[in-house]
Amino acid sequence: MLATALMLAGACTKDIDRTLPSNECSILDIRLTGQLGRADIARIDEERGIVTLYMFERSDFPWSAVEIEALALSSGATSDIAEGETLDFRNPERRARIVVRSQSGREVAWSICIEPYDPFYVGVWQIVDVKIYVDQNISGTGTGRWDTSMGGSEFGASGDAELDNRIVISMDEEMTDGMLTGRIVNDAGPDGAYGSFLGVYPGEYTVENPLDMNPRLRHLLPVGESEWTLDLATGQMRIEKNNIASVMTFTRSSSGEVFFDFALPDASGDTPGNNFYNNFWRSSWKFTYIVRRTE
Repeated sequence: MLATALMLAGACTKDIDRTLPSNECSILDIRLTGQLGRADIARIDEERGIVTLYMFERSDFPWSAVEIEALALSSGATSDIAEGETLDFRNPERRARIVVRSQSGREVAWSICIEPYDPFYVGVWQIVDVKIYVDQNISGTGTGRWDTSMGGSEFGASGDAELDNRIVISMDEEMTDGMLTGRIVNDAGPDGAYGSFLGVYPGEYTVENPLDMNPRLRHLLPVGESEWTLDLATGQMRIEKNNIASVMTFTRSSSGEVFFDFALPDASGDTPGNNFYNNFWRSSWKFTYIVRRTE
């Protein structure tokens, strides 16, 4: 009886130690020749996945034979195309396929999609308007939503000097940790001055005693030169100077205007004011530079 028990225990131990075939068949990482940044990898369902890669737009790019420089798969998995081989993207969708097979024989078809990337923001821009966006629902002081220009009555003439500034954005040739990097310069422009964001709302603040919005807004696009990094997957540019950072995103209108957008941190918990205008700080949620290319 004891011998039988020992034999069974030994068999169980062997079963526990035996490595079971894995069902995992994922692409963990991939790098193609000319790729910008990291790949965006997502599983659609049990049989399909999608990988999105970014490349600079180039008319002479070799779409018919793009080399796989690196390919990392789930442990024990194999693929029908290996490192050093090429993918063919000669189709309107710029899409190829890699099939990954797990140790257990399960397969997932991965679509490899190239998105041409246009760093349109690199260059010299003139600020033509600056806007702040307000939503009273945020501060609980009303339900109105609106935007106002720095040239409007709420800021008097304090912001006017900002409207001729030149924004110069340059990009480094090499990426850092999968990120695009570069420098951004907020130059004072022909008048040699920067605007100041001071609220002079009727009946509440005056030119002599304004609401100082500079602590909330001035650091977003710092004066002088700053460093930036850009995550291709999110399109967010992190701007940093003197260990103070902001995050800028870009939008373009159908008429060709370009917007440098900054989401403002929630200020609804700050000390409330006595009336509609005093709560302008607490209700503000986005700040935007509207720019026009000059070079």
